[in-house]
Amino acid sequence: MLSPAVLVPAFTQTLSSPVLTAPVPLPRISMGPRPTITPQEAQNGASKATSEGSAPNREAPSLYLNITPQLEVTRGLAERRTSLSSVAATQNTSGAQEGNLLGQPWYSGNCDRHAAESALLRCQKDGAYTVRPSSGPRGTQPFTLAVLLHGRVFNIPIRRLADGRHYALGREGRNHEELFSSVAAMVQHYMQHPLPLLDRQSGSRQLTCLLFPTKP
Repeated sequence: MLSPAVLVPAFTQTLSSPVLTAPVPLPRISMGPRPTITPQEAQNGASKATSEGSAPNREAPSLYLNITPQLEVTRGLAERRTSLSSVAATQNTSGAQEGNLLGQPWYSGNCDRHAAESALLRCQKDGAYTVRPSSGPRGTQPFTLAVLLHGRVFNIPIRRLADGRHYALGREGRNHEELFSSVAAMVQHYMQHPLPLLDRQSGSRQLTCLLFPTKP
């Protein structure tokens, strides 16, 4: 018997059918052996890439580092201005008070301690006195009252209080002290009331009024 014929579809080409062609194989490229990289080289390469290609992680500067010094400078300038203003006010008050004393018979304006003591010793009268500018800084002790008693001269500081409107006689630290509106009012008071004088060497306390105004 004859085997049945196998029908194979025939490729037909029409004007609208594309031409089918067999694929062309790409040429082979000869690849050389890959270089062998040791673990140490790989680590060095990664470190180099990190150092060259990436920026270091820098911590952002804190704002407090920039603000704090400026605040300290501003605070220091403010304190300095306040201090300078206080000094200027003190000098103005002292200058005005000294101007009011120039006409007093007991005020030695251009006189130091040695000249004032010499003038009192020449007077040789208990109760002789004079007021002179203080030898040291005149901030809170602008004047000194010098009094002669029993051949000795007592130098007593005249303090101006912090309010700038009152004066007191003697050093700070006493429980009770007389306050005066001016140096002239202080002198006037002790012309009528005994002034206690303390001898630091013997510890004795003596009294005298301001009796004889004296100038060099």
